[in-house]
Amino acid sequence: MSAKDNAKQAWKEILGVVGKDTDKADETVVSEEFTYETRQEPEIPVRTYRDTPVYSTSVIADGMTVNGDAKVQGDLELRGAMKGNIKADGNVTITGKLLGDLSCAKDVILISAIVQGNITVSGVINLDKASTVIGDIEARSANIDGKMKGSLVAEESASFQKDALLIGDVTCGKISMSEGAQIVGALKVNMDQVTSAEFEEIDL
Repeated sequence: MSAKDNAKQAWKEILGVVGKDTDKADETVVSEEFTYETRQEPEIPVRTYRDTPVYSTSVIADGMTVNGDAKVQGDLELRGAMKGNIKADGNVTITGKLLGDLSCAKDVILISAIVQGNITVSGVINLDKASTVIGDIEARSANIDGKMKGSLVAEESASFQKDALLIGDVTCGKISMSEGAQIVGALKVNMDQVTSAEFEEIDL
């Protein structure tokens, strides 16, 4: 047996094709020196996530000042200062300063913030004790613990914590106040959310 035949026989034993007909091209590919088995790799399905857009949080950093209006897709975090109106599809957190109106499709959180302008919120607005708002607020619910000058309209409920000070009128579905909270203005509670009660006259 020649060296070439020996090499073929050895590769057949290694690849486990002993006893097979090496003349069949669909089973093996034979070169002068080596024999390889032909295999087809399976297709791997690719998953995509393009059906749902994913928006990261937009950040206006500390020490940064923006002049002009902004339309934000997704959440917004304002740490610096901005002069202009904001319209956001997501949640908005402000720890800096805003001079302009804010329209938010979800919730707003103010932490040590100063806002001069009107705020319209589809969800809940939280105002901590170190924050100040000069302007009107409209929201589904409001949790106030800071200072506010302007009218407040809360469709469902308004909660005033002990450090809250509001100079302006309040219109809400329900109201709760902690000891120390102050409201200087008219208070109107939506009668649609007040439990009906009947009062009988007393005969003396």
